[in-house]
Amino acid sequence: MPIQIAQKVDSLIQPLRNIAHSFASPLWDLAARFYLAYAFLKSGMVRFNDFLNGTFDNQVFLFEFEHPVPGIPAEIAAYMATSGELILPILLALGLFSRFAAAGLLIMTAIIEFTYLHSTHHVVWAILASSIFIKGAGVLSLDAALVKVLRK
Repeated sequence: MPIQIAQKVDSLIQPLRNIAHSFASPLWDLAARFYLAYAFLKSGMVRFNDFLNGTFDNQVFLFEFEHPVPGIPAEIAAYMATSGELILPILLALGLFSRFAAAGLLIMTAIIEFTYLHSTHHVVWAILASSIFIKGAGVLSLDAALVKVLRK
């Protein structure tokens, strides 16, 4: 009797699983990629604007005195952070080389957390980046489209 009840409940829940798998999961993957990409791209644009305005020394100063990265000279760290915060979020938003982009953003998140500021935002970023790194970008991505083309 209990097995029959469990089977009945399972059969009632199956349509919800199908909806979650077909619609909710791809939208969740896309939203996670966009959220994480936006957080980093916003910061990258601030750094890039300093570069365009000839005030990139502000960024170098920050990496020298406010949040130095151990083992990396401030100027190199400033350029690396700017490049990473511009390139990786774009790749992530497009779902192109997503695991690579997520790994890069996860490393950047760890550096931010350990050298500059402790924040619950970083935990969210780390969870999202880890999830994307582990399971990929999802079906609504250029990675998924490339896989389909390459496997034909």
